Amino acid sequence: MSLLLHDKELMELMENFHILTGMRIVLLDEKRTELISYPLGNETFCACMRSNTEFNRKCRESDALAAERCRKNKELYISRCHAGLIEATAPISENGNIIGYMMFGQITDQKNKKQFEEQMDAICSLYSTQEEYKSLIKKIKYRSKKQIHAASKILEACTSYIQLKEMVHLSEKRLIDKIEEFVDKHIGEEISVERLCKEFKLSRTKLYDIMREYVDGGVASFIRRKKLQYAKHLISTSNMAIAEIASACGFSEYNYFLRVFKSEFGVSPKKLSKTIAKN
Repeated sequence: MSLLLHDKELMELMENFHILTGMRIVLLDEKRTELISYPLGNETFCACMRSNTEFNRKCRESDALAAERCRKNKELYISRCHAGLIEATAPISENGNIIGYMMFGQITDQKNKKQFEEQMDAICSLYSTQEEYKSLIKKIKYRSKKQIHAASKILEACTSYIQLKEMVHLSEKRLIDKIEEFVDKHIGEEISVERLCKEFKLSRTKLYDIMREYVDGGVASFIRRKKLQYAKHLISTSNMAIAEIASACGFSEYNYFLRVFKSEFGVSPKKLSKTIAKN
């Protein structure tokens, strides 16, 4: 699991949200995988319809769009899914980075129940011949726009409370993954310990402790190996000059690059390039 959870406290908070709003609430990780929900169980309209591959694909696209809006703006986003249901997604952050989301949804703001059920039946009949979804449509709750707005504010308060009480943490393994992703993204730049500490809001001691647990060598060695691996990749896949590759990988001193490359791979960049060219 990418997140470490304080399950008991989270479930109590989610239960209280449900008591106030009557809505189902879920906690998702950064990749939008559902971790826990309240009420428990998944006997819902959406769960039923997601058994259809095409319907599930469109659901995932809707979820991804909502999560992307949250990630980009770092704030709650209220949306209407492809089936026309209302959903609200609020980001959960740790050290300034979004690590998960809380959502409520599977509700409608359409007051005319008969008209709503007819519209939903018309949509669902395109994907499923099962009769089960018809009874589940009847269980979809109506909420006015004011009620939806009020619930969204409570959802935001819940995410702030979760962050304040540190109920959700990014696992150290996932944090290592995110550091690696950051290094890959900025491979051609100078990446120092100080820059990583600032980016991930970690102390030097905490960063060193985490890296020591999961990777060989220190932080600087980890960054250097990533840069050298990328340099080797460029030598194997491009026609760039060795000096250009060194610069593209963030090595400002060419002779230093030659020295550490040979130390890492047992062969100079030029010799490796010639060997690859012959093959």
